[in-house]
Amino acid sequence: MQAIIDFIATMPFWYWWVFAVALLVVELSTGSTYFLWPAIAAAVTGIVSLSPLGVFWQSQLLTFAVVTVALSVVAPRYVKPWLNRTQADHQNLNQRGAQKIGRRAIVEDAFSNGAGKVRLGDTLWLAESESGEDFESGAQVVVAKAEGTKLFVNRA
Repeated sequence: MQAIIDFIATMPFWYWWVFAVALLVVELSTGSTYFLWPAIAAAVTGIVSLSPLGVFWQSQLLTFAVVTVALSVVAPRYVKPWLNRTQADHQNLNQRGAQKIGRRAIVEDAFSNGAGKVRLGDTLWLAESESGEDFESGAQVVVAKAEGTKLFVNRA
């Protein structure tokens, strides 16, 4: 035990930063955010150990412990919603049809019996009216859903 205390007592500030980087590597390999808080605490402890207050090993360990616990309690409340929000922004990433819902298109070929063609962007699509109504060429419609290569539209 004395060897550990002697090591911490003579440890230079940059050892804390190396420890922080090692914890960040573990965090990046797990992606859990559990190792993020001790990594930040180790970096903060490295900064504090540069000041006159951080000369003593007890103050370094206390700083590391207090910052780790404080971040572990407070930070997830702010970080977890942010992580979930960024995932929700890309929920239609590989669902091409879902990306078209709500977009406006222009009727290219007039609808007959509720079916026709619309131009969405630079592409011509087969389309059906959800209500079965016919649209004239040049009318604006809104995509309600997509199934394969067919769009279902409503009047804009």
